[in-house]
Amino acid sequence: MSEQLHELLAFVLEKEVGLPASKSRSFASHFAELEEFFNLQAETLINGISSISGKIALRFTPDEIEGILAFISSGKLSLQLTIAENFLGSICRDFTGRQLAMVENLTLGKIHPNPFLIRALNLDTPEEVVRLNVYMTATRSIVTSMGFFIQKLLISCSESAESPPEESGWDAIKTTSDGEKCWIQVKSGPNDMDKDQIVYWAAKVEEKIQEGDRAYIGIAYGKRTNKTVTLGLLKQILPNSEMITLIGRELWDFVSEDTRYTVNLFEVLRLSASQVLAQSSIAEAIERCSDRLIDEFIGKYGEGSQGVFSYIADIF
Repeated sequence: MSEQLHELLAFVLEKEVGLPASKSRSFASHFAELEEFFNLQAETLINGISSISGKIALRFTPDEIEGILAFISSGKLSLQLTIAENFLGSICRDFTGRQLAMVENLTLGKIHPNPFLIRALNLDTPEEVVRLNVYMTATRSIVTSMGFFIQKLLISCSESAESPPEESGWDAIKTTSDGEKCWIQVKSGPNDMDKDQIVYWAAKVEEKIQEGDRAYIGIAYGKRTNKTVTLGLLKQILPNSEMITLIGRELWDFVSEDTRYTVNLFEVLRLSASQVLAQSSIAEAIERCSDRLIDEFIGKYGEGSQGVFSYIADIF
C-alpha cells in the first residue's frame, strides 16, 4: 500500500497544493499511512522535514505551508475512502479543474470563429456565432484530454497496474499475481477506432503474445452488444476478438480485480466533480462563457447580422 499511498500524496501535493513535482515526491515518501498526513502540524512543516540521518531534507515556504494545511482541512481526502478511491477523486478533481479553467479562460481570439462555417451554417447573429464556437472549442479540448484521464483512472485502480514505457505505445501494464504481464491499449469509447487502427493494434497484440505476454485492446465503456462501427469491425477483422478485447466493465473488472469497482468509481467521480464545480456543471460554465464572449463580440463588432458582417470583414 505504501507505494500507492506515495503516488497519491505526490499527485495531490503537485496538482492540488502546487508544490514542485520533485518536492512533492520527496515529501510524499515520508508517510507510511494516510493518517500521518492528516495529523501534520504547522510546527512540523515550519521546522522542516528531516532525513534518516537527522539532517533537514525539506524546507517549506510560508505559502507552501499554508497550502498544505488548507488542503488537509479541505476534506478532499478522506480516511473513510481507500487509497485507490482517494486517488480516483484527486485525478477527477485535476481533470475537472483543468476543463473548468480552460472554459473560463476562453477568449474571442481563442475560439476564433471560422468565417466559412459562419456562412455555410447560416449563423446570422453574434449569439449564434459565439455559442456554437464556444461549444466546439470546449468540447474539442475536453475530448482531447479524455484519453489521458481514462488512462490515469485505469492505472490508479490497482497496485498491479502501471504506466508502460512511453516509447512502447501501450497505455497500461497489469502484472498478475503469478508475474504475467498484460499489456493494454485503451480507447475512451466503443466507436473510437477505425479499420487501420484495429489492424495495427491486432498486430501489436500478436507481437506481445508471441513474446509470452498477454495483450488486449481495452474500451473504457460500452457493451459487446452495442451496434457501433468499431465493435462491428473488431468482430469482422479479429476472429479471436473476444479473447483479446476488454469492453466496458470487463476492462475495469480485469484491472481492479473487483467486480463492484465501477459502482464505487462513478460515485467517487460524482462527489469529486462537485468539489470543483459545487452545484454547477461544466455545461453551465460553457453557458456563462458564451454570455461573456457574446457581450465582448457585440461590444467590438456590433449587434445582429451587421455585427457578424463586421467580424468577417475584420478578419478576412
